[in-house]
Amino acid sequence: MTCDAIRLAPFVELVRPSGRPDLLLLADHAGNAVPPELGDLGLPAEERARHIAFDIGIEPLARRLADLLDAPALLNHCSRLVIDPNRRPGEPSSIPERSDGTLVPGNLGLDPAARADRVRRFFLPYHRAIARRIAEGRRAGIVPVLLALHSFTPRLSGGPERPWQVGVLRRGDDRLARPMLEALRARGDLVVGDNVPYSGADAFGFTLEFHAQRTRLPHLMLEIRQDEIGTEPRADAWAELLAGCLRPLLPRPHGLGLWSGAAWPRARKRPTGGGGVA
Repeated sequence: MTCDAIRLAPFVELVRPSGRPDLLLLADHAGNAVPPELGDLGLPAEERARHIAFDIGIEPLARRLADLLDAPALLNHCSRLVIDPNRRPGEPSSIPERSDGTLVPGNLGLDPAARADRVRRFFLPYHRAIARRIAEGRRAGIVPVLLALHSFTPRLSGGPERPWQVGVLRRGDDRLARPMLEALRARGDLVVGDNVPYSGADAFGFTLEFHAQRTRLPHLMLEIRQDEIGTEPRADAWAELLAGCLRPLLPRPHGLGLWSGAAWPRARKRPTGGGGVA
């Protein structure tokens, strides 16, 4: 496991800070920590250990993938039940009152000041860290690739089973998504989803929309089913698999360059995945 890591804020960790500057891994929902002053949000421990609180398996996967690709990774350890870093503040799913059928008592009836405090303390530090890493690369003449890592539950409450082991989300700039989809499918041993279990054509969530699509940076979002990476050995195995597919797609030293295709409109609707409920 990675030992080269620093804390940038109470819930924001930068893994492998001296890694290659042309790639940045992002784990919006790496942890399920709740600030002590918020107690347990009115939820028992078993609820806070479910997918509604964080992306199960993503932290070990992100750490191992950072090692394999010699890339920095930003990990957000604050539970998305406190505030979802992949949602625009003010949206209902930003501080969810209910998630996959579970009521979140600690999020009920919050006044504007309490909501603004969560944005300031638990949302902005992560996004400022992303912006700073991007700015460092751009000042050096590098257009970094942003790789967002998420996991999804095999089945939402009351929903059907999800057969895909991994999903590639895309919209507009598919310079990485298209060949990654082809590489995963070419293995022949995976059930690979194209814009499933969520559709990038509808929305990518706040993080990539704000930091990559808005500014035309190359990017990729991957969704791995949680039972595939639910233990550290399985997460490590998936990191090896993904690294093998990604290495040929990541040119060095100056990256892919800015997207020059047609601009895309802001999302038509907000997804239920990549944040809120996964």
